[in-house]
Amino acid sequence: MGTTRHVPGRSRLLIGLVLSIFGIAFETIGVATAMPTVMLDLGAPQLYAWAFSTMVTGMLLSTLISGRIVDRIGPLGPMVVGYVLFALGLLLGTLAPNVWVLLGARFVQGLGAGALVLALFVTIAMTFDGAQRASVLGALSFVWLLPAFIGPPIAAWMTVISWRLVFSAMLPLLAVAALLALPAMRGVQALFVPADETEPMSWWTVTLVVLAPSLVQLTGEPIGAAGQIAAGIAGVASLVVGVPRVMPRSIRLFGSGLGPVVLTRGLMAGCFFAAEAFVLLMLQRVRGLDPLEAGLALTIGSIGWTTGSWSQARPWVRMRRDQLITVGALLCAVGLLTMVGFIGWSALPLWFGVFGWVIAGLGMGVMMPSTSVAIMGLSSAQEQGRNNSALQVGEGLGNALLTGLAGAIYVAVARQASPQTSFVWLFSALTAICILAVVVSRRIGPIENDSLVRVST
Repeated sequence: MGTTRHVPGRSRLLIGLVLSIFGIAFETIGVATAMPTVMLDLGAPQLYAWAFSTMVTGMLLSTLISGRIVDRIGPLGPMVVGYVLFALGLLLGTLAPNVWVLLGARFVQGLGAGALVLALFVTIAMTFDGAQRASVLGALSFVWLLPAFIGPPIAAWMTVISWRLVFSAMLPLLAVAALLALPAMRGVQALFVPADETEPMSWWTVTLVVLAPSLVQLTGEPIGAAGQIAAGIAGVASLVVGVPRVMPRSIRLFGSGLGPVVLTRGLMAGCFFAAEAFVLLMLQRVRGLDPLEAGLALTIGSIGWTTGSWSQARPWVRMRRDQLITVGALLCAVGLLTMVGFIGWSALPLWFGVFGWVIAGLGMGVMMPSTSVAIMGLSSAQEQGRNNSALQVGEGLGNALLTGLAGAIYVAVARQASPQTSFVWLFSALTAICILAVVVSRRIGPIENDSLVRVST
C-alpha cells in the first residue's frame, strides 16, 4: 500500500463518505441529547443505558461479520447493506410506538453503522498511501466531531418540537451520501484483490462475544443477587472464551504491535463514549441544566477532539505513532479525572467540568486516527478487512462493555445513594480503566510516523 491508487470520481466518493460519517455522528450525538426526553416520553427511564448499548451491540455484530466478508468480496457490498440497514433503523426510530421498538431500531442502526464504517476504513486503506492516511483520517475524525459543535443545540431544538425528528432528519442526508459514494465505489471495488484464504469464524463464538456486554450490563439490573452474579460470570466467561477466537491470528492482545493497538482503542473508546452517554444526564440531574444548556456545554467541550485530530497529522508533532497513542490515552485519563472532581465537588464552576471534557476529547482526537493509521500500516493489502474489523470490534466491545458497566454502576448506586454519588462512582471507574489503557499502550512498540517521513524525504 505504498502508493495512492487512482479511483475515478474519488472526490465524490470522499464527499459521500464524509457525509456518511457526519450522519452517523450526528445521530449518535443527537440521540444522546434527546434520550432523557425520549425515555421519559416512552415511560421507560430505567432502560436509558440500553438505548445506547443496543446500538453498540448491533455495530459489534455487524463489524465481526463484515470484516471477513470485505476480505472475501470487497467493500462495496457491505457498504450498500450498511446504508440500507442504517436507513431502516432511522425509520423505525421515527415511528417507534414504544420503547421495545425503539431499542430494536437502535440495534438495526448499529448493524448498518458497523458495516458502513468498516467498509469506509477499508476503502481509505485501499485508496491512500501511508503518508496520506493520517490527514484523511484526521479530517474524518473532525467530521465525526463536527456534529458535537452543532448537534446538541439542534437536537435539543428538535426534541422540543418532537424527539422523532432526531431520527427522521438524517434520512435525506443519508440518501445524498449514498448517491455520491456508491457510484464511485465501483472504482474502488475494481482495485480489490481477494485474500487467498479467509480465517474461519464460528457463529457460536460470535454469539458469545456479542451477548457478553449485555450480560455484563444485567449485573446492574434489579434481577436479584443470584441473577446479577450469574449474569456477571456468564459475561466474563463469554469474553474470555469468545474474544481470542474472533480476532485474526496475527493479533495477540497481550503481545506487541497490533494487539495492544486494538486493546488500547477498545479501552479508551469505551471509557470516553460511556462517559459521553452519561455526561448530559449528569449535567441535568446534578447541575440542573436543561437539555439545551447541557448540549451547549458538551459542544464547547468538543473543541478538544477537533484540536487533537488536527494536530496528530502535523509534521511538527515530532513523535512516533505509538507515542501519540500513549499521549492520547494519558490526556483522556486526566480529563476524566477532572470530571470526577467536578461532579464530586459542587462548588466547582461549570467551566471546570467543560475544561475536563476538552482534555478528554483532546486525547481521543489524538488516539482515534493514530490507532487507525497504525493498524493500516501494520497490515498487508489482504489483511485490511480483518484487521480493521478487529480494531472496530475492539472499539465496539469497549463501548458496549463499558457503557453496560457504567449503566450497571449508575443503577446499582442510584438505588442506595444520591445521583451525585452514583455519577462519582461511574466516572471514577471509567478513569481507572482509562489509566489501564495508558499502561497497555506502552506495549505497542515503535511505529513509524509517516507524516514525519514524508517531510524528511
